[in-house]
Amino acid sequence: MSHARNSLPAIVTLLIVTAFGLFGVSLVTRVGYLAVPAALGLPSGLPGLRFLPVGETTWLIALTDSAAALVLVALVALARGGFWRTWGAFLAGAVLADLLRGIVLAQTASASLGAYAGYVGGALVTGLVWGVALGWLAGLAALSRRREHVPSPPNEAGEPITASSL
Repeated sequence: MSHARNSLPAIVTLLIVTAFGLFGVSLVTRVGYLAVPAALGLPSGLPGLRFLPVGETTWLIALTDSAAALVLVALVALARGGFWRTWGAFLAGAVLADLLRGIVLAQTASASLGAYAGYVGGALVTGLVWGVALGWLAGLAALSRRREHVPSPPNEAGEPITASSL
């Protein structure tokens, strides 16, 4: 039970990236302003676990999205701590994942140096925005983690105080 409780933030993050893989495109089409980064060629939303390319994208972009989603999940899974540390790990993972996606998108578009910098800068901003917007969900999941057991001080006989010795 404690293993499941300690991995709950990673499970929540895995559910988020799976939802972005399954429903991310429909979310962008339903909420118009979310399409602005995609119109500029930047990643729209968090990376999603995908089995097939979306629309006219290539297999390289689909595999990059899936790899970036797994990087995000791994960073959250490696974070050991409470709410703020897990939210920070989610934020760092979202930025790293979007930077990876932005670099691959710039390479795919054969961007010049200025456009390459624009891709990287835009990916940094979108990663920060999505990390702040959704990182609290993984942080809330980290609140259920069990605190480390602190041994109680010994009594006069040198034994630890327990409920049976009261």
